[in-house]
Amino acid sequence: MLAVIAIVGILMTAGITLLNGTGTQSRKTGTDMLSGLIEQARTQAITSRSYVILAIAEPGDLPMQDEKCRLGIFTVAAWPDPATAPLALEGVPATRWQVLNTGIALIPGSIDGLANPIDQPEITISYDRPRNASIKVHAIAFNSRGGLAYPAGSAPVALRVAEGNYRGGKATPYQRGNDKIITESRLKIGRVTARPYQIDG
Repeated sequence: MLAVIAIVGILMTAGITLLNGTGTQSRKTGTDMLSGLIEQARTQAITSRSYVILAIAEPGDLPMQDEKCRLGIFTVAAWPDPATAPLALEGVPATRWQVLNTGIALIPGSIDGLANPIDQPEITISYDRPRNASIKVHAIAFNSRGGLAYPAGSAPVALRVAEGNYRGGKATPYQRGNDKIITESRLKIGRVTARPYQIDG
């Protein structure tokens, strides 16, 4: 009987470790993907000498019938001056939508006083002129010098990439233990040189 209990305990420990490892790996992969798309959008803004938007479409923002977050890059025809919310822009898709990993969610909330693009008002992007399609999304916009144009302000912004999922179109992070700890990675994006870098997690 003791041997059976010991074996069950070992298997449970191994299972918990495996699940934690899977969550950590998914979060790392999702964070790397997001960093790559931010860098791609920034580089495209510089090379095309135009404004470029990284659009963050939560479930319900697009016609897809699933609980997945998608990311896409749009080149913008003209940028309003001043760029005050709510923004309505005309854009051209530069990439296909990329699906954020299952088990990962971009969650709201500021980080050390830095604004989170997920907390900012959504912007409207019109595209595909013949069909007059449009979407409302959260966004990070880059100017032709590779700096941040949106969200507006003078300080960097930060994104929270958490282990979690989307329920009813809203990001729901996993909370562990009695302290309800959220396991996440945090990306800080500079204002003048809008390169992403991980600040913890």
